[in-house]
Amino acid sequence: MKKNIEQEISKCIIKLLLKEPFYAHFLSGVVRKITNEIPTAAVGIRNGKINLFVNESFFLEELISTSERVAVIKHETLHIIFKHLFRFSLKKTNPKIFNLAADIVVNQFIGNWDLPENAITLSTFPDLSLEPNKSVEWYYTKLNKLNEEINDNDSNGEGDSSYSESSAPLSAENLKNLLSSQKVSHSDHSQWSNESQNGISSKSIETELDRMILQAKDRTAAKDYGSLPAGISTLISDIIDKRKPKVNWKRALNIFSTNSRKTRIYHSMKRISKRYGTRPGIKIKRFQKMAVAIDTSGSIQSEQVNEFFSEVHGIWKQGAEIELIECDAEVQKTYNYKGITPKIIKGGGGTSFDPVFSYLRKNRFKKYDGCIYLTDGYASEPKIKPPCKVFWVITKNGTIGNHLKYGRVVQLN
Repeated sequence: MKKNIEQEISKCIIKLLLKEPFYAHFLSGVVRKITNEIPTAAVGIRNGKINLFVNESFFLEELISTSERVAVIKHETLHIIFKHLFRFSLKKTNPKIFNLAADIVVNQFIGNWDLPENAITLSTFPDLSLEPNKSVEWYYTKLNKLNEEINDNDSNGEGDSSYSESSAPLSAENLKNLLSSQKVSHSDHSQWSNESQNGISSKSIETELDRMILQAKDRTAAKDYGSLPAGISTLISDIIDKRKPKVNWKRALNIFSTNSRKTRIYHSMKRISKRYGTRPGIKIKRFQKMAVAIDTSGSIQSEQVNEFFSEVHGIWKQGAEIELIECDAEVQKTYNYKGITPKIIKGGGGTSFDPVFSYLRKNRFKKYDGCIYLTDGYASEPKIKPPCKVFWVITKNGTIGNHLKYGRVVQLN
Protein backbone atom coordinates (compact mmCIF):
# COMPACT_ATOMS: atom_id res chain seq x y z
CA MET A 1 0.00 0.00 0.00
CA LYS A 2 1.43 3.35 -1.06
CA LYS A 3 2.09 5.73 1.82
CA ASN A 4 0.44 9.13 1.89
CA ILE A 5 2.98 11.94 2.20
CA GLU A 6 0.70 14.22 4.25
CA GLN A 7 -0.10 11.38 6.64
CA GLU A 8 3.60 10.53 7.01
CA ILE A 9 4.53 14.13 7.82
CA SER A 10 1.66 14.31 10.34
CA LYS A 11 2.85 11.02 11.84
CA CYS A 12 6.33 12.50 12.30
CA ILE A 13 4.97 15.64 13.94
CA ILE A 14 2.88 13.51 16.31
CA LYS A 15 6.08 11.63 17.23
CA LEU A 16 7.66 14.99 18.02
CA LEU A 17 4.59 16.06 19.99
CA LEU A 18 4.91 13.01 22.22
CA LYS A 19 8.67 13.30 22.82
CA GLU A 20 9.62 16.92 22.08
CA PRO A 21 6.39 18.95 22.05
CA PHE A 22 8.04 22.37 21.70
CA TYR A 23 9.07 21.62 18.09
CA ALA A 24 5.67 20.17 17.22
CA HIS A 25 3.88 23.24 18.62
CA PHE A 26 6.19 25.48 16.61
CA LEU A 27 5.50 23.54 13.40
CA SER A 28 1.77 24.17 13.78
CA GLY A 29 2.44 27.71 12.55
CA VAL A 30 4.59 26.70 9.57
CA VAL A 31 3.05 26.24 6.12
CA ARG A 32 3.70 22.77 4.64
CA LYS A 33 4.20 22.39 0.92
CA ILE A 34 4.70 19.13 -1.00
CA THR A 35 6.69 20.00 -4.11
CA ASN A 36 9.17 18.83 -6.73
CA GLU A 37 10.80 22.28 -6.77
CA ILE A 38 13.41 21.03 -4.31
CA PRO A 39 15.11 17.60 -4.38
CA THR A 40 14.89 16.79 -0.66
CA ALA A 41 13.50 18.94 2.19
CA ALA A 42 13.86 22.66 2.78
CA VAL A 43 12.54 25.72 4.56
CA GLY A 44 12.01 29.13 3.04
CA ILE A 45 9.81 32.21 2.89
CA ARG A 46 6.89 32.56 0.50
CA ASN A 47 4.41 35.44 0.55
CA GLY A 48 5.72 36.57 3.91
CA LYS A 49 5.17 33.17 5.56
CA ILE A 50 7.67 30.50 6.60
CA ASN A 51 7.24 27.29 4.59
CA LEU A 52 8.39 23.72 5.03
CA PHE A 53 9.02 22.16 1.60
CA VAL A 54 9.13 18.39 1.21
CA ASN A 55 9.86 16.32 -1.89
CA GLU A 56 7.51 13.32 -1.79
CA SER A 57 9.77 10.72 -3.43
CA PHE A 58 12.73 11.73 -1.25
CA PHE A 59 10.72 11.63 1.96
CA LEU A 60 8.96 8.32 1.30
CA GLU A 61 11.57 6.41 -0.68
CA GLU A 62 15.03 7.63 0.31
CA LEU A 63 14.36 7.98 4.03
CA ILE A 64 14.00 4.41 5.15
CA SER A 65 12.64 4.86 8.69
CA THR A 66 10.23 7.06 10.62
CA SER A 67 13.11 8.09 12.88
CA GLU A 68 15.03 9.45 9.85
CA ARG A 69 11.96 11.34 8.66
CA VAL A 70 11.46 12.90 12.09
CA ALA A 71 15.15 13.84 12.15
CA VAL A 72 14.85 15.59 8.77
CA ILE A 73 11.75 17.54 9.84
CA LYS A 74 13.37 18.52 13.14
CA HIS A 75 16.53 19.51 11.22
CA GLU A 76 14.53 21.93 9.05
CA THR A 77 12.67 23.25 12.10
CA LEU A 78 15.97 24.02 13.81
CA HIS A 79 17.18 25.98 10.78
CA ILE A 80 14.12 28.21 11.23
CA ILE A 81 14.49 28.57 14.99
CA PHE A 82 18.19 29.46 14.70
CA LYS A 83 17.21 32.00 11.99
CA HIS A 84 19.67 30.67 9.42
CA LEU A 85 17.27 31.90 6.73
CA PHE A 86 17.98 35.49 7.78
CA ARG A 87 21.70 35.20 8.46
CA PHE A 88 22.67 34.09 4.99
CA SER A 89 24.04 36.64 2.51
CA LEU A 90 25.38 35.74 -0.93
CA LYS A 91 27.34 38.99 -1.06
CA LYS A 92 29.53 38.18 1.92
CA THR A 93 29.38 34.43 2.21
CA ASN A 94 30.45 31.33 0.36
CA PRO A 95 26.98 29.71 0.22
CA LYS A 96 28.19 26.11 0.20
CA ILE A 97 30.41 26.60 3.23
CA PHE A 98 27.62 28.46 5.06
CA ASN A 99 25.29 25.53 4.34
CA LEU A 100 27.77 23.10 5.88
CA ALA A 101 28.26 25.33 8.93
CA ALA A 102 24.49 25.67 9.42
CA ASP A 103 24.02 21.89 9.22
CA ILE A 104 26.76 21.36 11.81
CA VAL A 105 24.86 23.66 14.17
CA VAL A 106 21.41 22.09 13.91
CA ASN A 107 22.52 18.45 13.74
CA GLN A 108 23.93 18.79 17.26
CA PHE A 109 20.33 19.18 18.48
CA ILE A 110 18.75 16.19 16.69
CA GLY A 111 18.93 14.04 19.81
CA ASN A 112 17.97 10.37 19.58
CA TRP A 113 16.45 10.57 16.08
CA ASP A 114 18.44 8.92 13.27
CA LEU A 115 20.08 11.30 10.82
CA PRO A 116 20.55 10.13 7.21
CA GLU A 117 24.01 8.80 6.35
CA ASN A 118 25.05 11.90 4.39
CA ALA A 119 24.27 14.30 7.26
CA ILE A 120 26.96 16.90 8.03
CA THR A 121 28.10 16.71 11.67
CA LEU A 122 31.13 17.58 13.78
CA SER A 123 32.55 14.16 12.92
CA THR A 124 32.56 15.02 9.21
CA PHE A 125 35.70 17.05 9.96
CA PRO A 126 37.37 14.82 12.56
CA ASP A 127 40.76 16.49 12.69
CA LEU A 128 39.63 20.12 12.77
CA SER A 129 38.83 19.95 16.50
CA LEU A 130 35.53 21.74 15.99
CA GLU A 131 34.02 22.65 19.36
CA PRO A 132 30.35 21.87 20.04
CA ASN A 133 27.62 24.45 20.68
CA LYS A 134 29.11 27.26 18.62
CA SER A 135 27.33 29.64 16.25
CA VAL A 136 26.99 29.18 12.49
CA GLU A 137 29.41 32.09 12.02
CA TRP A 138 32.03 30.34 14.17
CA TYR A 139 31.87 27.12 12.14
CA TYR A 140 31.80 29.08 8.89
CA THR A 141 35.03 30.87 9.84
CA LYS A 142 36.77 27.56 10.60
CA LEU A 143 35.64 25.86 7.39
CA ASN A 144 36.29 28.91 5.24
CA LYS A 145 39.85 29.17 6.59
CA LEU A 146 40.44 25.52 5.70
CA ASN A 147 39.00 26.11 2.23
CA GLU A 148 41.34 29.07 1.69
CA GLU A 149 44.31 26.93 2.70
CA ILE A 150 43.23 24.24 0.24
CA ASN A 151 42.93 26.82 -2.55
CA ASP A 152 46.34 28.30 -1.69
CA ASN A 153 47.96 24.87 -1.83
CA ASP A 154 46.26 24.05 -5.12
CA SER A 155 47.30 27.37 -6.69
CA ASN A 156 50.89 26.75 -5.60
CA GLY A 157 50.85 23.40 -7.37
CA GLU A 158 51.18 21.43 -4.16
CA GLY A 159 47.98 19.41 -4.71
CA ASP A 160 46.61 17.69 -1.62
CA SER A 161 49.95 16.82 -0.10
CA SER A 162 50.67 20.02 1.85
CA TYR A 163 48.56 21.57 4.60
CA SER A 164 49.29 23.95 7.45
CA GLU A 165 49.41 22.51 10.95
CA SER A 166 45.98 23.96 11.73
CA SER A 167 44.23 21.91 9.04
CA ALA A 168 44.01 18.16 8.67
CA PRO A 169 44.24 16.07 5.47
CA LEU A 170 41.07 14.06 6.17
CA SER A 171 38.98 17.12 7.02
CA ALA A 172 40.36 18.93 3.99
CA GLU A 173 39.55 15.98 1.74
CA ASN A 174 36.01 15.78 3.08
CA LEU A 175 35.53 19.53 2.58
CA LYS A 176 36.83 19.40 -0.98
CA ASN A 177 34.53 16.51 -1.83
CA LEU A 178 31.50 18.24 -0.31
CA LEU A 179 32.16 21.53 -2.08
CA SER A 180 32.74 19.88 -5.46
CA SER A 181 29.81 17.45 -5.19
CA GLN A 182 26.64 18.27 -7.11
CA LYS A 183 24.60 15.99 -4.89
CA VAL A 184 22.35 17.74 -2.38
CA SER A 185 22.30 16.49 1.21
CA HIS A 186 19.03 15.69 2.97
CA SER A 187 18.53 19.44 3.50
CA ASP A 188 18.24 21.88 0.61
CA HIS A 189 19.08 25.52 1.41
CA SER A 190 18.21 27.08 -1.93
CA GLN A 191 15.08 28.75 -0.49
CA TRP A 192 16.99 30.78 2.08
CA SER A 193 16.97 34.54 1.62
CA ASN A 194 17.21 37.69 3.71
CA GLU A 195 15.59 39.84 1.04
CA SER A 196 12.10 41.35 1.24
CA GLN A 197 9.15 39.22 0.18
CA ASN A 198 6.35 41.00 -1.72
CA GLY A 199 7.18 44.23 0.08
CA ILE A 200 7.37 42.48 3.46
CA SER A 201 10.80 43.08 5.00
CA SER A 202 12.82 40.19 6.40
CA LYS A 203 12.81 42.02 9.76
CA SER A 204 9.02 41.92 9.85
CA ILE A 205 9.08 38.21 9.05
CA GLU A 206 11.71 37.69 11.73
CA THR A 207 9.49 39.51 14.24
CA GLU A 208 6.65 37.15 13.34
CA LEU A 209 9.05 34.21 13.78
CA ASP A 210 9.87 35.43 17.29
CA ARG A 211 6.15 35.48 18.04
CA MET A 212 5.79 31.88 16.77
CA ILE A 213 8.71 30.73 18.94
CA LEU A 214 7.23 32.35 22.05
CA GLN A 215 3.80 30.92 21.25
CA ALA A 216 5.33 27.43 21.04
CA LYS A 217 7.02 28.05 24.39
CA ASP A 218 3.72 29.06 25.99
CA ARG A 219 2.03 25.91 24.66
CA THR A 220 4.77 23.65 26.00
CA ALA A 221 4.37 22.20 29.48
CA ALA A 222 6.96 23.35 32.04
CA LYS A 223 8.49 19.89 32.42
CA ASP A 224 8.95 19.55 28.65
CA TYR A 225 10.27 23.09 28.27
CA GLY A 226 12.79 22.44 31.03
CA SER A 227 14.26 19.55 29.04
CA LEU A 228 15.08 21.74 26.02
CA PRO A 229 18.81 22.05 25.24
CA ALA A 230 20.54 25.11 26.71
CA GLY A 231 21.13 26.54 23.23
CA ILE A 232 17.39 26.64 22.49
CA SER A 233 16.28 27.95 25.89
CA THR A 234 18.96 30.68 25.75
CA LEU A 235 17.72 31.71 22.30
CA ILE A 236 14.16 31.96 23.63
CA SER A 237 15.31 33.99 26.65
CA ASP A 238 17.06 36.43 24.30
CA ILE A 239 13.83 36.86 22.31
CA ILE A 240 11.87 37.54 25.51
CA ASP A 241 14.42 40.15 26.63
CA LYS A 242 14.43 41.80 23.21
CA ARG A 243 10.63 42.10 23.18
CA LYS A 244 10.39 43.67 26.63
CA PRO A 245 9.43 47.36 26.47
CA LYS A 246 12.09 49.79 27.70
CA VAL A 247 9.54 52.18 29.21
CA ASN A 248 7.55 51.42 32.37
CA TRP A 249 4.18 51.96 30.70
CA LYS A 250 2.16 51.32 33.83
CA ARG A 251 3.79 54.40 35.34
CA ALA A 252 3.93 56.38 32.10
CA LEU A 253 0.22 55.97 31.38
CA ASN A 254 -0.55 57.69 34.68
CA ILE A 255 0.31 60.89 32.84
CA PHE A 256 -2.99 60.50 31.01
CA SER A 257 -5.01 58.98 33.85
CA THR A 258 -6.86 62.19 34.75
CA ASN A 259 -8.17 62.40 31.20
CA SER A 260 -9.31 58.80 31.01
CA ARG A 261 -13.02 58.62 30.25
CA LYS A 262 -13.65 54.89 30.61
CA THR A 263 -13.66 52.92 33.83
CA ARG A 264 -14.49 49.34 34.71
CA ILE A 265 -15.51 48.12 38.15
CA TYR A 266 -14.85 44.52 39.14
CA HIS A 267 -14.52 42.47 42.32
CA SER A 268 -11.15 41.35 43.66
CA MET A 269 -10.38 38.92 46.50
CA LYS A 270 -7.16 40.89 47.06
CA ARG A 271 -9.17 43.88 48.27
CA ILE A 272 -11.41 44.35 51.29
CA SER A 273 -14.70 46.15 50.83
CA LYS A 274 -14.44 49.62 52.37
CA ARG A 275 -18.17 49.56 53.07
CA TYR A 276 -18.57 46.10 54.61
CA GLY A 277 -15.02 45.15 55.62
CA THR A 278 -15.31 41.79 53.84
CA ARG A 279 -13.93 40.20 50.70
CA PRO A 280 -14.21 40.58 47.79
CA GLY A 281 -13.65 44.29 47.51
CA ILE A 282 -14.16 46.56 44.54
CA LYS A 283 -11.39 47.61 42.18
CA ILE A 284 -11.77 50.39 39.63
CA LYS A 285 -9.60 50.33 36.52
CA ARG A 286 -9.34 53.13 34.01
CA PHE A 287 -9.30 52.28 30.30
CA GLN A 288 -7.60 54.75 28.04
CA LYS A 289 -7.87 55.43 24.34
CA MET A 290 -4.38 56.27 23.15
CA ALA A 291 -3.17 57.52 19.79
CA VAL A 292 0.27 56.03 19.18
CA ALA A 293 2.22 57.59 16.33
CA ILE A 294 5.14 55.68 14.80
CA ASP A 295 7.79 57.51 12.80
CA THR A 296 8.21 55.52 9.56
CA SER A 297 10.49 58.01 7.79
CA GLY A 298 13.64 57.03 5.90
CA SER A 299 15.84 57.74 8.94
CA ILE A 300 14.16 54.95 10.92
CA GLN A 301 15.83 51.54 10.54
CA SER A 302 13.91 48.25 10.67
CA GLU A 303 15.51 47.45 14.05
CA GLN A 304 14.06 50.67 15.43
CA VAL A 305 10.62 49.82 14.03
CA ASN A 306 10.79 46.52 15.91
CA GLU A 307 11.84 48.43 19.02
CA PHE A 308 8.86 50.75 18.59
CA PHE A 309 6.45 47.81 18.41
CA SER A 310 7.92 46.37 21.61
CA GLU A 311 6.86 49.62 23.27
CA VAL A 312 3.45 49.56 21.55
CA HIS A 313 2.88 46.04 22.82
CA GLY A 314 3.82 47.16 26.34
CA ILE A 315 1.22 49.95 26.17
CA TRP A 316 -1.42 47.54 24.86
CA LYS A 317 -0.73 45.03 27.64
CA GLN A 318 -1.54 47.72 30.20
CA GLY A 319 -5.11 47.69 28.90
CA ALA A 320 -5.04 50.80 26.73
CA GLU A 321 -7.07 50.93 23.52
CA ILE A 322 -4.55 51.90 20.81
CA GLU A 323 -5.04 53.57 17.47
CA LEU A 324 -1.74 53.34 15.58
CA ILE A 325 -0.72 56.10 13.20
CA GLU A 326 2.13 55.38 10.77
CA CYS A 327 3.58 58.67 9.56
CA ASP A 328 6.64 60.05 7.77
CA ALA A 329 6.02 63.40 6.04
CA GLU A 330 2.32 62.51 5.98
CA VAL A 331 0.00 60.03 7.64
CA GLN A 332 0.42 56.74 5.79
CA LYS A 333 -1.89 54.38 7.62
CA THR A 334 -4.09 54.22 10.74
CA TYR A 335 -5.52 51.13 12.44
CA ASN A 336 -6.35 49.66 15.85
CA TYR A 337 -3.55 47.61 17.40
CA LYS A 338 -4.69 44.15 18.55
CA GLY A 339 -1.43 42.66 19.79
CA ILE A 340 0.00 41.58 16.41
CA THR A 341 2.77 43.44 14.57
CA PRO A 342 1.76 44.32 11.00
CA LYS A 343 3.77 42.68 8.21
CA ILE A 344 4.09 45.82 6.09
CA ILE A 345 5.00 49.28 7.42
CA LYS A 346 4.38 52.22 5.10
CA GLY A 347 6.70 55.21 4.88
CA GLY A 348 10.32 55.89 3.97
CA GLY A 349 10.04 59.61 3.20
CA GLY A 350 10.85 62.73 5.19
CA THR A 351 9.71 63.49 8.74
CA SER A 352 7.05 65.89 9.99
CA PHE A 353 5.13 65.87 13.26
CA ASP A 354 2.30 68.13 12.06
CA PRO A 355 0.41 65.51 9.98
CA VAL A 356 -0.19 63.40 13.10
CA PHE A 357 -1.37 66.36 15.15
CA SER A 358 -3.57 67.51 12.27
CA TYR A 359 -5.10 64.01 12.12
CA LEU A 360 -5.79 64.11 15.88
CA ARG A 361 -7.52 67.47 15.59
CA LYS A 362 -9.69 66.28 12.70
CA ASN A 363 -10.66 63.18 14.71
CA ARG A 364 -11.04 64.84 18.11
CA PHE A 365 -14.53 63.33 18.39
CA LYS A 366 -12.75 60.03 19.14
CA LYS A 367 -11.70 61.66 22.44
CA TYR A 368 -8.09 60.48 22.75
CA ASP A 369 -6.73 60.45 26.30
CA GLY A 370 -3.26 61.15 24.97
CA CYS A 371 -0.77 60.73 22.13
CA ILE A 372 2.45 58.73 22.38
CA TYR A 373 4.89 59.61 19.59
CA LEU A 374 7.69 57.10 18.85
CA THR A 375 10.38 58.81 16.76
CA ASP A 376 14.07 59.64 16.42
CA GLY A 377 13.17 63.30 16.91
CA TYR A 378 14.75 64.53 13.68
CA ALA A 379 12.07 66.93 12.43
CA SER A 380 11.09 70.57 12.70
CA GLU A 381 9.12 71.93 15.61
CA PRO A 382 5.40 71.18 15.09
CA LYS A 383 3.21 74.19 14.29
CA ILE A 384 -0.12 72.44 14.94
CA LYS A 385 -1.15 72.00 18.56
CA PRO A 386 -2.61 68.55 19.31
CA PRO A 387 -5.95 68.26 21.18
CA CYS A 388 -4.40 66.09 23.92
CA LYS A 389 -1.22 65.58 25.93
CA VAL A 390 1.83 64.18 24.11
CA PHE A 391 4.44 61.72 25.41
CA TRP A 392 7.55 61.69 23.18
CA VAL A 393 9.57 58.44 23.08
CA ILE A 394 12.91 59.01 21.33
CA THR A 395 15.28 56.34 20.00
CA LYS A 396 18.61 55.96 21.80
CA ASN A 397 20.47 57.67 18.95
CA GLY A 398 17.74 60.26 18.39
CA THR A 399 17.74 63.94 19.22
CA ILE A 400 16.01 65.65 22.14
CA GLY A 401 15.37 69.38 22.19
CA ASN A 402 12.94 72.24 22.73
CA HIS A 403 11.28 71.41 19.41
CA LEU A 404 9.50 68.47 21.09
CA LYS A 405 6.55 70.46 22.46
CA TYR A 406 3.24 69.77 24.18
CA GLY A 407 4.36 67.07 26.59
CA ARG A 408 7.06 65.02 28.27
CA VAL A 409 10.05 63.38 26.60
CA VAL A 410 11.83 60.10 27.37
CA GLN A 411 14.77 58.55 25.50
CA LEU A 412 15.13 54.80 25.14
CA ASN A 413 18.30 53.29 26.61
